[in-house]
This record gives sequence, structure tokens and C-alpha cells, in this order.
Amino acid sequence: MSEPNKKVKAICIDDFALKKCQRYGTLMVDADSGRVIDMIESRETDEVAKWLSAYSNVEIVSRDGSLSYASAITKGLPEAVQITDRFHLLQNLCDRARKCFQSIFQGRVAIPITSERVRMRQILSLGTREEKVRLVKELLRQGRSKDEIEAVTGMAEKTINKYLSMNESNISNKKQQTVRGKEHEAAVAKVQERADLARQMHNEGISMIEISKRTGFARNSVKDYLSSSFSPVNGHYGRRREGKQQRYRDDVLQMRAQGKTYQQIYDIIKAQGYTGTVDAIRGWVTKEQRVVNDLQDRFGGTELIEKKYIVRLLYKPVKQIRAINREQFAAVLKTYPLAKEIFKFVNRFRGVIKARDTDRLKKWINDAAASDIEEIKAFANGLKGDLSAVLNAFLYDYSNGIAEGSVNKVKVFKRIMYGRCSFALLKGKVLLSEFLRFT
Repeated sequence: MSEPNKKVKAICIDDFALKKCQRYGTLMVDADSGRVIDMIESRETDEVAKWLSAYSNVEIVSRDGSLSYASAITKGLPEAVQITDRFHLLQNLCDRARKCFQSIFQGRVAIPITSERVRMRQILSLGTREEKVRLVKELLRQGRSKDEIEAVTGMAEKTINKYLSMNESNISNKKQQTVRGKEHEAAVAKVQERADLARQMHNEGISMIEISKRTGFARNSVKDYLSSSFSPVNGHYGRRREGKQQRYRDDVLQMRAQGKTYQQIYDIIKAQGYTGTVDAIRGWVTKEQRVVNDLQDRFGGTELIEKKYIVRLLYKPVKQIRAINREQFAAVLKTYPLAKEIFKFVNRFRGVIKARDTDRLKKWINDAAASDIEEIKAFANGLKGDLSAVLNAFLYDYSNGIAEGSVNKVKVFKRIMYGRCSFALLKGKVLLSEFLRFT
């Protein structure tokens, strides 16, 4: 251990990875100057407490929300003021909200159509031939000429004439269902049946443990069935996966809208570097059509948005995300009330942190603790358990940002030494570098 600096009054502590085998060390940084003071090869409570006790002059300690660090500071520096990091508070809340979204939303989020342009684009790219025929005839009834229809839809003149010559009364309204679609429906029905049984037993006053014993369902499954955010559809269903066709997605859908055959599409994208087969293109488009139709029917929506863009709204305003606009975000909040409630809690908490208002913080914690959203409630109860440090985060200007930057500095030294250095050598290089920098 290096000689304790008796002049330091406020410090930040944070952990950093030593090796790939889940071994961590702890870093101490002067909160006023940003200088790395000391390092130890552990983050265990007793060892960190013993290390901190040598710095009896320290009055303020900034840390993340780690309970082990909280206990270590209490044991090693019982008189020190503990401050939790504001950034980590908001990040932890957003992470919990993201977990909620995993159960609320499936692979893609279904919402009602927000514009006529979106409806037309979806029909042209993934709609059935019957839907395209109806679209062309609808545009003609609106007074559009064939040239205008060709410009709007991107279809060839021959395809438009073919669709206009079809008898609309002979067009079937029934969508063909694939074998995979039938299997999916059966799986969803089975899960929903299990959930209905668990909820019925719970309404009769039977505990979750007893439901698990009687039915043979896992306890976590029973908990999921009783959750207000439960959905029988697998969270991965409908998620787009990267493949050989994905980079040509927009071109393939556009060419399908123009009436090109799969062979013609294959010949075109093969010249652009595509290495897959014709059948792979056909299967990919069929899957996209099946997912779109299934999610539309199940959720009553006709427009699909990638879930990842909804998650990003926890961290960024809607104007900074090009893949979703304000109208679509408003439709998401209206269609999914639980998601609206989650965004409400997150945005309120962000406003509380910005205002540094402890009274508003206490009210937010009480409201969140009374919420029906388990993840939000758990986060609020966690704040209650560390309330003193959380309140201090609003009363003091210190944060763990300096420590996070110092951790990155240590990572650079580790890379320079190819990760093969001993801890003693790593510590010596870091502390010597800091000594030279501040002298």
C-alpha cells in the first residue's frame, strides 16, 4: 500500500477489471484534482474497508450504487459522508426499464398506421398480391392516372394494367397461413392457456408457491404469468436477424413491390455481391410477410417499429432518433399504457436529477414504490435502502465521473503492457504516471 496522502479530503472509488477471469481491483481518485491516489487488488468489503481506514483524513467518498462499497466505507471510514453517483442512478433506472420492455414488446412493436404513406409502403413491400390489387384500384378511384400510380407505387406499367384488369369480387380476403405460422399460433395458445390457469388459481387466493406445486409450472413462470406486462408471444418472435439478405433488404422489398420475380431479384443482387440462393430470398420475404401479418392481427396494429428504437428513447430524445418520429412515439404510448407509465417514471426521475430537488426525489421514490411495475418498485426500494447517499448526491457536486475516466486510463496501461503485467507493476506505472503529471 502506498503512503496515505493526508491532504486529501474527498475521494472517488470505483472498480476495474484485472483479468478476464472476473477478478477486480479498486481505484481511489482525488475528487478535487482527479489524481489517482492508490489502487488495491480487490473489491471485497473487508479488504476495501481495511484499505480505506488508512485514509482517516478523508471526509467525503463518492461511489456507485454498490452495496459492498457502501459497507466497506461504513466500516473503514464511519465518519465520512457517502455520495452515490447521479449518472449511475439514472443508468440503473433505464436498465430496469429496458428489462420491462423485453416483456412488453415482442421482436417488433405493432402500432396503428400513423400516415397514408406508411400504409402504402408496407403494402407494396410485404403485402399480398390481393392487397396490392386493392391498392392500385383504390388509387384509380381517387382519380389518379396510370402514370401517377406508376410514379407513386414504383410498379411497372404492365403490372398496373394486370392488377386493374382483375375482378375485385374474385379477390380473396383470407390470408394464407404457413406451417410455421400455425405452429406459432399453437405455441402462443398453449402458453396463454397456462397463464389463464395460473391467474384463475391466483384469483381464488392460492399463493404462487402453491400454484407452482399443483401445476408443475416453474415459480418464475408463474410470476411471469401473473405479471401485468405478461405476453404469450416469445420476446424473440419477429426480431430481425442479420443474414446474407439483410444488406439487400430495401432493394429486395422495392423490387417485390415492382412485381419482379424472385429469379429476377436474385440476378440483380447477385451482381451486387449476394452469395445466397433464390430459395433463401423467397424464404426471407415469406417470413417477413408472416411476422407482419401475425403481429398486426395479434396487436391490432398495422405499422411495425423495431424494439431497439423504443429502448433508445430511454436515453435520447425522439428528435435524435431518425428511425422513429413523434407521431409514431405517441402511437406507441397510446397503444401500450404500461410503456407510457415507464417513460413517465424515467422522465420524471431525469427531471428530478436535473433540478437536484430532494423533496421531489422523496415524492418520486414513494410514487415508484407504490407502482405495480416490479422493476420500478425494486429500484425505488433500493434507493430507500441507500437514501442517505442518494440525498447527498443532490446536495454535493461530487460524482464518479472522474473515477470512470481514471479507470479508462488504467485500461490503456493494461493494453500497453498486453495484459500480462503483474498488479504491482501496473500499480507502479499508474502511480508514477500520476506523480509526474501533477508535479
